[in-house]
Amino acid sequence: MPSAATLRGRMLSLPTLFAIVIGAVLLGFAMWRIFDFDWDEVWSNIKGVHLGKYLLAVALYYLSFWFRGLRWKLIARTASIGGDNGKHVPRTITLSGIILMGWFANSVAFLRLGDAYRGWALAKESKSDFPSSLGTVLAERVQDMAAVLILVLGAATLITLEGHSKVPGWVVFVAFALVAALIIGLLIMRVAGERLSHRLPGRFEAAFVNFQRGTLSSFSGREIPPQLVLGIIGWILEIARFYFVADAMNIEASFGIVMFAALANAMLTTIPTPGGFGFVEGGLTGLLILFGLSDNESISLVAVDRTISWLSVVLFGGILFVVWHVIKAKKSSTISSSSGE
Repeated sequence: MPSAATLRGRMLSLPTLFAIVIGAVLLGFAMWRIFDFDWDEVWSNIKGVHLGKYLLAVALYYLSFWFRGLRWKLIARTASIGGDNGKHVPRTITLSGIILMGWFANSVAFLRLGDAYRGWALAKESKSDFPSSLGTVLAERVQDMAAVLILVLGAATLITLEGHSKVPGWVVFVAFALVAALIIGLLIMRVAGERLSHRLPGRFEAAFVNFQRGTLSSFSGREIPPQLVLGIIGWILEIARFYFVADAMNIEASFGIVMFAALANAMLTTIPTPGGFGFVEGGLTGLLILFGLSDNESISLVAVDRTISWLSVVLFGGILFVVWHVIKAKKSSTISSSSGE
């Protein structure tokens, strides 16, 4: 299981360091060979950020974690994680903290280890099994991508109505492809999951069955609409973050462009370098230039936005991760001492 010790090991592992090097090389190539920047102007843009609007962007971004935590709580209860119809599922604020720590893990480690960490943390908090808890994380990812697809289509429509002829088809295609792949995976799990599980060794068979149950039982027809609405609210708050960062820098961009760029940013972070490093910066800068922003405005906006969506997650998520595990270790030590007396 992806415990705290496992995460610490992955942060300094060769695959993680290799991924960082790849991201840095790609970003460096884009910065020096593809884009044309006036670095003095870029630095001037960054220094001129309106602090109040920037802090509002930060506040809206972290407010989104509460809505994501509430959605995960509803999903986990629907799946009856911990038994008793989800009675032992942690509070919304606890789940919000676990999501932040999971995003911290994704920001510093290779291959999105944070998603597995979240499943492990939910299992510990609810006293349930890890595979079932991990299934709720997959169910949440499916809903997340469905929400992103809805909003991407909305953003593309807005951009068209605003008179922009260039709507990057790759963003829409990737959103469709991810949703389709996840839905196909769920259908295979539902139709052929039992047969697949019988082909696995005993220990893995039990884990797969629990994972399948946790995933599929997370979906209940009447529960999906409010969960999907909460997910959309979370993404709207992320879009608002990007909007207020642009506003804080006096960079003019239509709401459709802001919306599309923020969602493209989210999809680029799924690339398995820590926090999407290298791919997010280069890809998002290129997208903004395509929409008509200058090279200097684009890289300035991306750089400042990444201080919130990546660096602040590393900082605040890292602090929470350390404090969380120190407290848990002390509680465990106290319980062990009491039982030994």
